[in-house]
Amino acid sequence: MMRYPITLLTWLALLTSGVIQAQRLTPTSLVIPDSLRSGSSTLLEYSTDMQVLDRSSASISSRRVITLHDANHNGDNVLRVYYSKDSKITRLDAASFDFLGRQIDRAKSGDIVDRKAYSQVSFYDDVRYQEVTLLCPTYPCTVVFEAEQRVSDMAFVASLQQWAPQRREQALVHAALSISLPLNNELLFDSSQLDEPSVTVDGKARSYRWEVHHRVAQEEEPYAPPLAATLPYLRLGLADFEIEGYRGSFRSWEAFGQFMQTIMEGRDELPPRLEQEVRETVSGLEDERRKIDRLYRFMQQRMRYVGIQLGIGGWQPFSAEYVEQNRFGDCKALSNYMRAILQTVGISSYPVLIDWDDRQEYSVKESFATSAFNHMVLYVPSQDMYLECTSHDAPTGYLGEGKQDRNVLWITPTGGALHRTPALEPTENGYTRTVDVTVAADGTTQLALQSQYYGGAHEIFRSLVDQLPNSKDQRDWLHRYNYLPDVSGSGYTLMVDPQAPPRRTTLRHYGQQLRPQARHPHVRAHQQLLRLR
Repeated sequence: MMRYPITLLTWLALLTSGVIQAQRLTPTSLVIPDSLRSGSSTLLEYSTDMQVLDRSSASISSRRVITLHDANHNGDNVLRVYYSKDSKITRLDAASFDFLGRQIDRAKSGDIVDRKAYSQVSFYDDVRYQEVTLLCPTYPCTVVFEAEQRVSDMAFVASLQQWAPQRREQALVHAALSISLPLNNELLFDSSQLDEPSVTVDGKARSYRWEVHHRVAQEEEPYAPPLAATLPYLRLGLADFEIEGYRGSFRSWEAFGQFMQTIMEGRDELPPRLEQEVRETVSGLEDERRKIDRLYRFMQQRMRYVGIQLGIGGWQPFSAEYVEQNRFGDCKALSNYMRAILQTVGISSYPVLIDWDDRQEYSVKESFATSAFNHMVLYVPSQDMYLECTSHDAPTGYLGEGKQDRNVLWITPTGGALHRTPALEPTENGYTRTVDVTVAADGTTQLALQSQYYGGAHEIFRSLVDQLPNSKDQRDWLHRYNYLPDVSGSGYTLMVDPQAPPRRTTLRHYGQQLRPQARHPHVRAHQQLLRLR
């Protein structure tokens, strides 16, 4: 039952109807049903219309109306629209309203900022975004965002990526997605928490439409299942696409792998001088695994990771010759470079597309080919070994956390093949710690610590050794995060084994003759031991 009098609702419905018809503004927050007022915001309307014109271009228009219930709305008063040299924002409007539908703020051209898009893994790319932030001095406050784009690149068209209209801590009244495309192409999709789309054919186009109605807010919980499994979610792709003259297909994993193989062809040739150096590096070695280890170390010492994503560079690696000349590359370029090195001594390997994330929001499925990847590594089939080519300190064959136990795409000479990376067993993750405590008659306490870390638990210490080579800086960091007790000591060692087995890498650190600095040292020592992680 609504909490407002029927007279107010009647007046409000008339007012809302007039506003929408005249200016397409927002209904007021008063019309939201009580059941959908939970969470930090309520999505009143989210409509997206996409017209795919051909294999590489489309137009997109969207309208989003959100009521913010309080200041914990997770930035829902901000609109951000991305674009690149192959896409153009043709329209962007934004306005905010109070609970009666009276305008509070409207974005002017000077309020829209234009910035480069940077990420933690990319040094430079050609993606930009326009952003506008609306004022909401009181709550509830309703914001309206409208945008139109014309795009002509794979990232926006061929992949289409995903549609996730609702987030956690947000209720939803209505959302709709409409996509039309030529009859000579096909829309591929994988959905969760959604009904099948309505499909219509008109002239030379086929149209798909999904709708979602009245969903209550879902609470944010630690270790909850991914959004793609518990909220309305749609993964999309074009059956046939084209990017800068390269034609590809998402009709199967094999077909998508063939596309990736095509755009990588001819980019794995090394300069003759480097080929000779590679052969000299493994001269005298007969064991293939030892050769791989020697050449992996050779690559690590020679190269550094630099993420540069320009145009098709987001998909196509720099050539091995370019990487050798500049001594840097992103994950694709370094994997391709390492592949060329191994190829020089007769060892075959496959580039591998992988989603590097501790928590996958969308799990790649055998039944649906999609570009749900953000990283590339290398696989050596003769040794059943993955090589992480962006790390200059990882042990040979150690894949690392965030890349284990998930479906990945091998890019083989005959096309793509879906496989699963190995999982570290519970016994291969963790640490052991030994603490010897000696308390003298006068209360002076001496501690001796020895810790050994395994699997994923060791990785933070490997990074620590690399980024903080000074032992005092290391100790300060270990004290700060309670890996070592906050006491002074006469001995300290932190060691990382560079030659650890691929799935069991260890780290040790020692503290000897540690003396508490508190007035009652035996009490302080006991407290610090309880704090040890």
